Amino acid sequence: MIYLDNGATTFPKPEAVYEAVDFFARHKGVNAGRGAYKSAREATAMIARVKAMLLSLIDAREQAEVAFTPSVTIALNMVINGLKWQAGDVVYVSPYEHNAVLRPLHLLKKRIGIRVLELPLDNDLSIDLNQTAEMFDKEPPKLVCVTAISNVTGYVLPAREIFMLAKEYGAFTLLDGAQAVGLLKIRFGQVRADAVTFAGHKTLYAPFGIAGLYIKNGVDLEEFIVGGNGIKAENPEMPRYMPAKLESASMDSVAIAGLEASLHWLKGVNPWEHEGKLVRQLLGELKQIPEVILYPAPGDDYCQAGVVSFNLKGFRANEVAAILDYKYDIAVRAGHHCAGLIHRHLNNKAFDGTVRISLGMFNTKNDIDKLISGLKSIDRNVLKNIDKDILRGNC
Repeated sequence: MIYLDNGATTFPKPEAVYEAVDFFARHKGVNAGRGAYKSAREATAMIARVKAMLLSLIDAREQAEVAFTPSVTIALNMVINGLKWQAGDVVYVSPYEHNAVLRPLHLLKKRIGIRVLELPLDNDLSIDLNQTAEMFDKEPPKLVCVTAISNVTGYVLPAREIFMLAKEYGAFTLLDGAQAVGLLKIRFGQVRADAVTFAGHKTLYAPFGIAGLYIKNGVDLEEFIVGGNGIKAENPEMPRYMPAKLESASMDSVAIAGLEASLHWLKGVNPWEHEGKLVRQLLGELKQIPEVILYPAPGDDYCQAGVVSFNLKGFRANEVAAILDYKYDIAVRAGHHCAGLIHRHLNNKAFDGTVRISLGMFNTKNDIDKLISGLKSIDRNVLKNIDKDILRGNC
């Protein structure tokens, strides 16, 4: 299989990650923070060590703390629901946001009556900072949510510039780093975020089951998910201090061991440079196919991560993905990618979304060559051999 769906999860993982997960599960996979015996102490120490590595990764030492969660969706829910809301509070989101942000906000809109507004786009679908400033002035924000990288077009959003504008009104700023932490060089102090979320299984090349958030020192969130965490178990209240008040339930110490291995591995590679070379090749080749409709990121190369969306004239997005899988064993993503707002601006309703290529450290030039060859020779007659349930699928 040629795997080109790294935006969903990076695959494969570095060999060191598989080895660390296997070793820890077999020899150290006990419940951290729940016992005074040696293995429990070692698991607890490992978790503290990984948090320190994560703080170093985005230059957040002495500026923030890390709270672990089972997924970035839970991390985003904890931040959004951890704020104190009143009816009429204004939230701004970029049109590139994922449903992990949009759906919690939609629920608050229904239950409390908050208002959710979209940041404005320029003609090239970049964020219009001048209009953004005008909107903030007319309707000051309580919360501003921005994804670091679009999981649809690969656009690197101007998060710092947006957050600097938001801070003029005292807004809470939330950066969704699911597609970015480990790939982009994020500096916590410069980006002006109060919280940055991350997903271990994406650009950090760790296993599923470990994610979390960086939370700025001095920021306090209300508890959203509560339960046991091994601290003062006789007290029905969660600890009152951060980040312990955000961490309930047993930690997935096996996944965290895999994250530790991936963080060591990332020190010796440059994913941004590797993906950059491949995405430039991919875009150049796709532009040579007359039937291809491209949806590139606006701006220069710095604004384009290794995620590219396109469509093929005469095919629905899911049909292209199904043929590539069936005939060429090439795995891509088709549909709306859990980010419905931006597809309205891409004007791709006739295609039912887009075909998305998302690159990773283990992709090669040869993968791109085979993809392009498959697209150039794609045959609609192949569809009759593919299960109709697959062709109806969309996500």
